[in-house]
This record gives sequence, C-alpha cells and structure tokens, in this order.
Amino acid sequence: MYPYPKEILSDTYVSRLGGFSLELERDEIGINEKALEVNTSIIAGVTKVRLKFLDRKEKPHFLRREFTVIPLSPINSASELSKLGEVVMGEEHRERLKEEIGKALVINSVESFRMDGDYSSMRKAVESMRDWIWKSGSLSKRN
Repeated sequence: MYPYPKEILSDTYVSRLGGFSLELERDEIGINEKALEVNTSIIAGVTKVRLKFLDRKEKPHFLRREFTVIPLSPINSASELSKLGEVVMGEEHRERLKEEIGKALVINSVESFRMDGDYSSMRKAVESMRDWIWKSGSLSKRN
C-alpha cells in the first residue's frame, strides 16, 4: 500500500524527500503515520534517526544531525507531501536541500534501537583503544 519507507536492513529504511513544512521543527522529520505503522518499527515521536542521501558524500554517521520522527496524519497539511511515505523536513532545510526533493534518503534508526542513547560501551572501547595505542608507543614513534 505504501512503497516508503522500505526496509533495506534491520531498522534501516529508504524513502524519498517529499518536501518541507512549517509544521516541523529543525530537528524533526515527518512521515505518513500509516506508512510508519505498516512499513517500519519506528516509534513515532520517540525514535531518533540519522539521514543520508544515497547519491551524496555525507559526514560520518555519528557526526550527522539526529532527527525525531513525527507521524503525519491527514489533519497535518504536511501529510500531502508524504502520501506514499516520503520524508518531510522542516522549512529551515529548504534552502540547502531544495534540489534534493524526490531523491532517495537512507533513514537509519539502528542507533536508536540498538544503543538507545547509551554510548558507554562505545566510549569504553574508544578509551581502551586509545590506552592501548599510548602504551604501545605507536604515537611517540611518529613524532
């Protein structure tokens, strides 16, 4: 019934940019509420996602902006931009992304479901690696 968002990997989806709306904040994206319900495991109003255009070179994953997914119901005028489950962004993004309307977007919610905002294990891994590098003398050999 709704071609988008289409799950390509667990908790990772592809959709298209449908347009921009004043109804959404800078850190929100809107998607048709029925498309969210039928096609995704995204929890509307709670799940945080990161976006990437398929044909563009983007910042590394953890440096990309995080968005909260908002359900668009028929009472929202922005729902007209997401009839098939397309992504609608806040008006603040129009100037920078107006040429991208209709282009494919990867919606990544893995972090939200797998890490749930708890980066302690990642921090420990990075600190452990940093300590190992310092102890091995690899950094001092470069100088």
